[in-house]
Amino acid sequence: MTKAPVKWGLYMFRSTLMVCAFLLSVMNAHADKNVTMFDPGEAAKIVWSTFIAIEQANDTLNYSVFREIAAPEFQRKNSAEDVAKLFAGLRQSGVDLSRVLLLNPEYEISPQIAETGLLRMRGKFAVPPEVVNFDLLYQMIYGEWRLLGVAVVTGLEEAKIERRRFWFKK
Repeated sequence: MTKAPVKWGLYMFRSTLMVCAFLLSVMNAHADKNVTMFDPGEAAKIVWSTFIAIEQANDTLNYSVFREIAAPEFQRKNSAEDVAKLFAGLRQSGVDLSRVLLLNPEYEISPQIAETGLLRMRGKFAVPPEVVNFDLLYQMIYGEWRLLGVAVVTGLEEAKIERRRFWFKK
């Protein structure tokens, strides 16, 4: 009986590492020093639409649409099964992401466009008693922002998140 929680913990740890490794590779490959600030109102719309897509994918357990609306590079690197694994912890937390649609994002890194043309934003939604942290990267494809990198962490107090999110450093 004690082996199941250990196995689940190991699975969650591996899933978290997979998410972190992917996000680090994408973010570092596209890191720039010169950035242009992006309109926070427009950024909020993009964040909200991403959260709607994640919530719908988690509700239906169908990640193919989420994958198909992402950038081509994201699609090449991730199957629908990979995306399901990516959001396994979030899905298991049972947090209703639709609650963030009533809130404005609190940005840790203001929405900005790097020299590469990629839009990045990092922040959180305070949804008491939880915090939903996000780090998102988008690429402009045919006139619309398409998801390139995603990390969403929720269900933990901010202090616990700070100790664990080495990949959230500025």
